[in-house]
Amino acid sequence: MSEESALAVLRLLREGDGQSIHRVAKRLQLGLSELQRVLAALGDDPRFDGLDLVERRQDGERTLLWLTEKGRSLVDSA
Repeated sequence: MSEESALAVLRLLREGDGQSIHRVAKRLQLGLSELQRVLAALGDDPRFDGLDLVERRQDGERTLLWLTEKGRSLVDSA
């Protein structure tokens, strides 16, 4: 995972939570598999030592991305 991609995801979600995973990938020009790896690190999955900065929520078949409280605190202080 590149730090640059992780920061870009956090900044994009700071602009507006609840964006679909496909929209985030397209806006950041990332492949879906690359974005999935970034989200594994930014999420809360203990198998991947997740940082608990981003959470995924299902809306029907769509996966939406949201900053956690911890993630919002981090990007607001940056």
